[in-house]
Amino acid sequence: MLQPIQPEAMDIFEVKRRFGKDLCLMGGISTQHTLHQGTPDDVRREVRACLKDMAAGGGYVMAPAKAILPGVPVENAAALIDAFLKQ
Repeated sequence: MLQPIQPEAMDIFEVKRRFGKDLCLMGGISTQHTLHQGTPDDVRREVRACLKDMAAGGGYVMAPAKAILPGVPVENAAALIDAFLKQ
């Protein structure tokens, strides 16, 4: 397993394309940008995009790239959990 898949540090979709058949990938939801500075709708869009592209073919564990940092708006954390549950 490769964890974390951190969008601030790598092209997560390229990592999936190149290594997704050989490695399970975990992470992908931006903890530094989207969760911290985005809106709840931004969070939901990022979850959908990760599921669409990263989960195709299996080998993907949906998760924030790293621990949720202090200062993340409660609304964004709630949107993340809600989006996970609805997917």
